[in-house]
Amino acid sequence: MVVMLIGISITVVGLSLGRDHDRVAELEARRFAALLEHLRDESVLSGRSYAILVDEPTRSYRFLAAGSGWKPVTGDDILRDRMLPDFLKLRLDLPAGSSESDAGLVVVEAFGDITPFVLTVSGDDQDFRVTLDAAQNLVVRGHARDTG
Repeated sequence: MVVMLIGISITVVGLSLGRDHDRVAELEARRFAALLEHLRDESVLSGRSYAILVDEPTRSYRFLAAGSGWKPVTGDDILRDRMLPDFLKLRLDLPAGSSESDAGLVVVEAFGDITPFVLTVSGDDQDFRVTLDAAQNLVVRGHARDTG
C-alpha cells in the first residue's frame, strides 16, 4: 500500500511538472548554471580549458575539453551530453565579433574565467537567462515574455 501511494505521488508530481513548462525552463536554466560552475571548478583544478557547445536547433549542449582542438568530454556522467525537452526553446547569445560566436561555444579558460554569454531557456510565458555578472558569478534570472 505504501509503495503504491509513493508511486501515485511521484506520478502526480511528474505530471504537474510536465504541464508547467515555465517551471521546467527555470530548472533547466539552473542546471546549466550549475554544470557550468562545475566545469569552472574542473578547469581550475586541472589547469585545462573547457567549453560548452550549444546547439539551439536540437535544444542540446555538450561539454568539450581543450587538447589538439576541442574534444568531447567522455567518461564523466556529470558532463554528459544534455538535451532539453521539446517544449522548451534554447538560445545562446555571445558578443559580436568573438570567435566563439560562430561556433556556439561558451569557453571556460584554464583558470576559471568564462567568456561573456547569455543563455536563454524559454518556457510558455517566461524566459530564464543565465549570465555572468561583473565578478564572473553565474546569475539566473526569470523574465516574463512580452506577448503583446
